[in-house]
Amino acid sequence: MSRAGARATIGAVLALGLLLLGGLTLPEPARDLGAGRLTSDDPLPPVVAGAFHVHSNRSDGADSLEAIAAAAARTGLSFVVVTDHGDGTRAPEPPRYHANVLILDGLEVTTTDGHYLSVGHLQAPYPLGGEARDVAADIERLGGFGVAAHPASPKPALAWTDWSTAVGGIEWLNADSAWRDESWLRLGLAVLHYPIRPAQAIAALFDRPTETLWRWDTMTQARSVVALAGADAHGAAAVPGVADVRLRPIPIPSYEEVFRTFAIRVQLDEVWSGDAAADAAALLEGLREGRVYTAIDALAPPGRFHFAARSGGDVVQAGGSLGADLAVELTVRADLPPGGEIHLLENGAMVQRSNRPELRYVTTAGRAVYRVEVALVESPGRPAIPWIVSNAIRVGFDGPPGPRHQDATGNSVVVFTDEPDVAGWTVEHDAESLAAVDSTEAVEGRELALRYALSDGQGAGPFAALVHERIGEAGEFDRIRFRVRSDAPGRVSVQLRAGGGEEDVRWRRSVYADTTTREVTVRLQEMRPATSGGIGPPVVDAESSLLFVVDTVNTPPITSGVVWLDDLRLERR
Repeated sequence: MSRAGARATIGAVLALGLLLLGGLTLPEPARDLGAGRLTSDDPLPPVVAGAFHVHSNRSDGADSLEAIAAAAARTGLSFVVVTDHGDGTRAPEPPRYHANVLILDGLEVTTTDGHYLSVGHLQAPYPLGGEARDVAADIERLGGFGVAAHPASPKPALAWTDWSTAVGGIEWLNADSAWRDESWLRLGLAVLHYPIRPAQAIAALFDRPTETLWRWDTMTQARSVVALAGADAHGAAAVPGVADVRLRPIPIPSYEEVFRTFAIRVQLDEVWSGDAAADAAALLEGLREGRVYTAIDALAPPGRFHFAARSGGDVVQAGGSLGADLAVELTVRADLPPGGEIHLLENGAMVQRSNRPELRYVTTAGRAVYRVEVALVESPGRPAIPWIVSNAIRVGFDGPPGPRHQDATGNSVVVFTDEPDVAGWTVEHDAESLAAVDSTEAVEGRELALRYALSDGQGAGPFAALVHERIGEAGEFDRIRFRVRSDAPGRVSVQLRAGGGEEDVRWRRSVYADTTTREVTVRLQEMRPATSGGIGPPVVDAESSLLFVVDTVNTPPITSGVVWLDDLRLERR
């Protein structure tokens, strides 16, 4: 046999072997619901299915909004929430229909603690960025519904690390992160299976995200937090091990096949009218209130699903809250395929299960959080991925909040209040920016003014800072209290800088400022390291400096403005 013939024979054998391997390991098709349907004719709320967290060619996605909507229409989805990367300064496009699919224009913001998604927000008057807690607060201020994206991503730059931030929601599943911790064998099998059963090949890479669900269960015992699955669809293949690179000519996985793999279902008060603005408002209301569940369509096409609770005459759906004065009856209704089982969880632990289409459970346990997972036998994953994941019903958490505790002040040292001069204050800035400080007249006396003009950013990072050196000589303190306003909405970074030594060691806490004077308290325990040399809370000594910094984290280059400060005090409880 010639060398060419031998190569051809070997190639044919390998191809046949791959085909055989692919056929033997091919995932099962989506299951038929069969006889496991609900027998009750009681009406259930209308539901719309859609995709959340999708990228278009406006950032790192492959297709236009119109092409994405067309792909969603082919899969039977009713809406798509597009969350292209940005800083919020681009005005979101108004909701609109294309191919009978409602398109909502959202946002994905990069923070120092992970990525944060938003939909329903107004245009930001300054770039959003910095710490997650500040971005989340800004999104809320702008009216947006914020969600922590891919919290368990194996990529450190994408994983969510600030679990103390009050987020609106969390992605319990993310399609673009779920495959990143799989073995090369499982990834190779997925490539073999994708041309035959693409949605099932994608779902075969999913595992039950135990840690993320535990995090969510913990969070919901403190406040309402919505959980949903993020498609994170780009319409192009990612390169394993290479950050932020997409092979756009290779549409694997395609938008359409990601949309066929799973969808979120939002329960509405009434059927959509066809008016894009009104329907978008109803959708956002359902998302904010947690009237949403996820179903993995690649495992089985979901039929009807409903999770509700009753106490006396009060009835709530998933996402709602009830008091604990009376017994609470929880009801789950679901169309089940063969091998399906409803699991009711209390504070993350299963308390009841049923292989019938309806589950009822009465509790008098008092304060607790309940949610539902529906499992299927032989689902993929280690541990197996749930077929359906509901949002939570919180019991015993509906009382009014207690009075806010005001910390007593044991010691207070005035740093500035109504002084006509600015003794002790200096300015710092990069080589190309400008800054000045003065004391200006105001309605209630005088204010300390930082006037700045940031450069174009071609050199070192533009910044301007108001500085008081040797702040530690004023005595021990554990908080900084002041009043602040600015000529335009923005953020000011309050920083403490360690004295002595050649290394730049600083801690920071960003605060919001606009044209309305507001009183702010920055507790030292809330400040975080701004440089690699900082560890833990600030260490203040006689040589430490206090800084109020304007930089390009939240202020664009080539920007000038004024920040006014007054009644600046160092306090100790």
